Amino acid sequence: MYKKLFSETIIYGIGSILPRLIMFALNPFIIGKTAETDFSIFGQLYAAVSFLNVILTFGFETAFFRYATEEGLYQKVLNTAFWFMTITSTLMMVFLYAFLQPLADFANYTANPEYLLWFGWIAFFDTICVIPFAVLRFTNRPIYYSAIKVFQNVFQAALTIFLLYYVSTDFMVDLGFTNTISYPFISNLIASILGLVLLIGILRQVQFKLDKAILKKMFSYGYPIMIAGLGFILNENFDKLVQRQLISEADAGSYAACYKLATLMTLFVTAYRMGIEPFFFKVAKDKDAKQMYANILFFFSIICNIVILAILANIGWIKQLFIPKSSFWTALDIVPIILIANLFYGIYYNLSTWYKVTDRTNIGTIISLIGGAITVILNLVLLPKFGYMISAWATLIAYGTMMIISYIWGQKSYKIPYKTGKILIYMAIAVTLACFNYYVLDSNLIIGNLLLISYIALLIFAEKATFKKLIRK
Repeated sequence: MYKKLFSETIIYGIGSILPRLIMFALNPFIIGKTAETDFSIFGQLYAAVSFLNVILTFGFETAFFRYATEEGLYQKVLNTAFWFMTITSTLMMVFLYAFLQPLADFANYTANPEYLLWFGWIAFFDTICVIPFAVLRFTNRPIYYSAIKVFQNVFQAALTIFLLYYVSTDFMVDLGFTNTISYPFISNLIASILGLVLLIGILRQVQFKLDKAILKKMFSYGYPIMIAGLGFILNENFDKLVQRQLISEADAGSYAACYKLATLMTLFVTAYRMGIEPFFFKVAKDKDAKQMYANILFFFSIICNIVILAILANIGWIKQLFIPKSSFWTALDIVPIILIANLFYGIYYNLSTWYKVTDRTNIGTIISLIGGAITVILNLVLLPKFGYMISAWATLIAYGTMMIISYIWGQKSYKIPYKTGKILIYMAIAVTLACFNYYVLDSNLIIGNLLLISYIALLIFAEKATFKKLIRK
């Protein structure tokens, strides 16, 4: 069981991590042609579209996994989920066209309202593709899923580099692209359209029907997940959404660039989520489901600890490779904080199993709103006075609070035998070693990697029997 989950997670990782790694590798090319002030636009618009994606999907992806498993409902659930998202996306575009200029004026894009249109269309096409991609995950077709994701992002990255480095700026200006920061945007839009074309085989399975009874069930199940998703997006992107208005654009741009270094941790969590979400539901009725959930969290936390140590041990050359302009490094101290925050979020995501498999998704809404409120309040109140470090600490505090609440609440309502003591001990050791190397030794490459190797050796020695037992399953 664990081998199958691990193998599928690896393949989904190729479809989730590799595309993001491609886009991550694209950052230095964009930064090389962009000022800090312009990169703040990049960060803000991608933060805004992440909010749109959550609202437009309305939790129907998870609802699809929940109800598609019920006998005889697969086709009805597929039709209903797809057409609901198509309708919400279309209404969003109608609203955007109707109020484009007022929205552009409000968001400080008066000179470039087309940016909002482009990102509206990106959100539209990405939303249309959500259920077809979910079908691939549900039907255990991770290779097909990964191939489309990778091809889509390779195309986007190649087109962006081509426009930035091989096309005359005057020619692009003649076409209406007055700022180089717009090149990645238009590349993203074309790649999003390409994704829809590549999924045409799945789209043919969709029937032009919308079942009202199924819609009601999915709506009731999905809207708390949507609100919970907004809470996550608030924690993840609210800082980048408001920083252009509350601190200098240069600081906001540096923050957005350095934040992307922590993306290396986010990539693993994302790949893990792709493989684990369908798995949670499929094994929910097994007699040893709770023990499986506990073992999975233990493995997950250990891998995250190793990732944190590895990134901070090698941050010296990583920053030079992925952020070629040293003027962007002013915000580098946010990286350890954001890495630990992402660890907390990953653990919280595992802990959220209990309310998802028991159809109590409203609990996730409450917890996410608490985290979102912490993020919003700390950023709005303290960001103008203390600068971007507040944004990083707000993310850490929010995710940590959500993790603790979910654990306590879950253990009372749906007790799972987590290896809590071991998880905390190994986490504390890893965070202590990572922070010692970063803050005290100024990210010493040799010592940092020796600490990483020592930590892995400790795990192998202390948990040898556990690893052997679980790997056999």
